[in-house]
Amino acid sequence: METSTLNEIVQFTLGKNPTRIRVQIDGLYTPEDFEKDLHSINTFKENIGCIINLIKSKCSPISVETERKCITSNFLRCDFDTGKIYPWYFCYQFNEGKDVEQQIEMYHQGTTLSVKKLNIKTIGELKFFLPDIEKQVLIGNIYRQSIIQNDLMVKQAEDVKKFTMAFIRRMEED
Repeated sequence: METSTLNEIVQFTLGKNPTRIRVQIDGLYTPEDFEKDLHSINTFKENIGCIINLIKSKCSPISVETERKCITSNFLRCDFDTGKIYPWYFCYQFNEGKDVEQQIEMYHQGTTLSVKKLNIKTIGELKFFLPDIEKQVLIGNIYRQSIIQNDLMVKQAEDVKKFTMAFIRRMEED
């Protein structure tokens, strides 16, 4: 297992200030795009990097649908050798990994809630553990499936509640 700082293994591209972007609105990467990528609603493509949402301190793979979109300053694009780092493993480590979480918490110590936004310098200094690529693919795919499964369970619970409320309303009407 190899340990590196993200600066050693990732090339970062910070998004542009929204007031300086001169592209049509459909060409901008939005928070909704981020959520669709993270929740596998968009099409995953293995040889594309990831996007870090600096406000949420979360990471998502870049999808086929969003790979050409222009990112704003709330996002950080991460490009890396996908033969050495599997995008879903990178997301798992960044979003759920205990070591990364502890490093981010140490960075946030003493800051107010309104100043919790990560920056490129802090992210670059994070230490990242990289097992062999086969293990990364296995862990990354399990992580992706857990997100999909959780989303399905949440939708199912919402559907059950809607059905139950409709049933109760019908009973009240009778």
